[in-house]
Amino acid sequence: MKKPLLVAIVLLLIGVAMIGRRWWWKSTDEVAALAAGPPPAALIPDSTTVVLSGRIGAGGTEPVLAKKPGRIRSIYFDAGKYVRRGTIIAKLADYNFVIAPHDGFLGERQIALGEYVKPGTVVTSITKRGCLLLPVAVPAGSPARVQPGDSVRVWATSRPTRVVTGVVAPAKDTTGGITLEIQLASRAPLHLGEAASVQLKR
Repeated sequence: MKKPLLVAIVLLLIGVAMIGRRWWWKSTDEVAALAAGPPPAALIPDSTTVVLSGRIGAGGTEPVLAKKPGRIRSIYFDAGKYVRRGTIIAKLADYNFVIAPHDGFLGERQIALGEYVKPGTVVTSITKRGCLLLPVAVPAGSPARVQPGDSVRVWATSRPTRVVTGVVAPAKDTTGGITLEIQLASRAPLHLGEAASVQLKR
């Protein structure tokens, strides 16, 4: 009697496990579908909007220079890394350091481990601005209507489903139109030099 009862209990437990597993897969799929949501509004054709393109920047670059002489013992950055003012980016002998002069994105390494540097040696470059920027040219006669401070949708041309919010900065007059600068958070999923698009209201 004990053996048939044990077999029945085992079969019952297997059945419950199978049902639970199917329910878990279904729930996981439903959560993923909900998280994905509908396509971003910025990508849906709309007669009330205008889409313009540009390339991600950060206000140009300037060199980061060594202040003290010494041999490079450690390097703490790679190209594209975002740093805060005062962040140590390289360590020299005798406990001297190279630090970031302000917030920004660092460029390519211009030094190597073991290299001897002098004051004024270029260690790398850093962007002049601490946020990402998308400059876009608005041709004369364009139906785009935006004001400084407006929120706009921005996405990388190669990744149109990753839409982020930017803020319109004051426009600059140029020959044949104006240039808008869209300010983006430093953590936005965009890269320096990457082609990006912005949706503006008509």
